[in-house]
Amino acid sequence: MFPRSPLGTRRSILLGVTALVVAYVRSYLQYHQYSWQSVGQFLISWLIHYLAILGLVAISYAFINTKAEFFLGKKSEQDRISKDEATVYVSVVLLVAAVLIFVVAHWPQPDIYG
Repeated sequence: MFPRSPLGTRRSILLGVTALVVAYVRSYLQYHQYSWQSVGQFLISWLIHYLAILGLVAISYAFINTKAEFFLGKKSEQDRISKDEATVYVSVVLLVAAVLIFVVAHWPQPDIYG
């Protein structure tokens, strides 16, 4: 889709899309509706989830790099993951988790009495 774009642009788009999906799934699970009441509520919800994902990326990056030998099996400084890699890994995990939660929330209930 972006053959010549730098990793930073793709990373930012991935973060934005992940925040949008997480905000959408949370809105559905919390309020049982598929939309927000105003554009302002949508933007605030998206921004809060965007910042939360960035915070989770920072915590994960710090934790993984301090324990790199345990988690990654890497011993040298140059083998540690970069901030861009951590951002992509955490964003993809959160995106997949949000989609799975949405699918499970819409899964038909089994008929246990019939």
